[in-house]
Amino acid sequence: MTLPAHRIRAPDGWQLDVLDLIPTGTARGLVIAGHAMMVDRRTYRPGRRGLAHTLVDAGFRVLLPDLRGHGRSGPTPREGGDWSYDQLVADTGLYVDLARELAPQLPVVLLGHSLFAHTSLAWLGQNPAAPVAAHVGLAMDVWMRTCEPSRARWLVKRTTMSAAAVIAAVAGYLPSARFGLGSMDEAAGYWADITRGVRNGVWHGRDGVDYHAGLAAIRCPCLHVVSAGDRLLAHPAAALRLTTAIPERTTWELGTDPAFADLRPDHMGLLTGASEPLWRALAAWLDRHLPAAGS
Repeated sequence: MTLPAHRIRAPDGWQLDVLDLIPTGTARGLVIAGHAMMVDRRTYRPGRRGLAHTLVDAGFRVLLPDLRGHGRSGPTPREGGDWSYDQLVADTGLYVDLARELAPQLPVVLLGHSLFAHTSLAWLGQNPAAPVAAHVGLAMDVWMRTCEPSRARWLVKRTTMSAAAVIAAVAGYLPSARFGLGSMDEAAGYWADITRGVRNGVWHGRDGVDYHAGLAAIRCPCLHVVSAGDRLLAHPAAALRLTTAIPERTTWELGTDPAFADLRPDHMGLLTGASEPLWRALAAWLDRHLPAAGS
């Protein structure tokens, strides 16, 4: 089955591919759902049962971008593609512009799993007046020493990043697929950015913009979902500290909160079939927090 898609041309010429899933009835809102690093939008299962179609069934129009350098938004690193963390952040604005062009009457939601959760949040903190009605971050964390209470876990994080940085320097990019870490490789420029952030303990852009400080300016309601089953990548003890400055923040900790006591998915498990109760709860949360269409 071929799903409708849009092509966006970024200011630097990069072509971004975005799937468009449209509900059968009147749409309640428009959700821009972006994926994690080392994968592409297939983690949302656009052609079968998954989070994307749960939202569509609940009346939401869903845009699924392949982020820069991933999936159909190549070139990939093996094809010579290179990009920065800041470019991923800036691309968020292009997706929002597309959403407003396609459905100007619908409230817009930014929903991200891991990578897109924090790149879109970084963009929103720098653009708090943007027409975004809500933000949802699934398994979202940015590794900073000030947010990590465990010295042992921080040592593992630093060691992991250092080893990956060496591999990326030798190969010219991070060959994630070759090492079984995911389906997509990551660019040298991007990997250098996040490695520098871990080493320096900051969440900054190349020009020094402080993405972490920008969170305090966000005006819309934000939902941060973490899981007790996520042992390292977005461990709740560290991940929830990242977003404390957001003025209107709701947090769900799967496996701990009474409403989700039976759910303990790992980092990628938030998008698998076992997490369907979470998906329905997300749709209900959005329905409660979004303004009426056209308002």
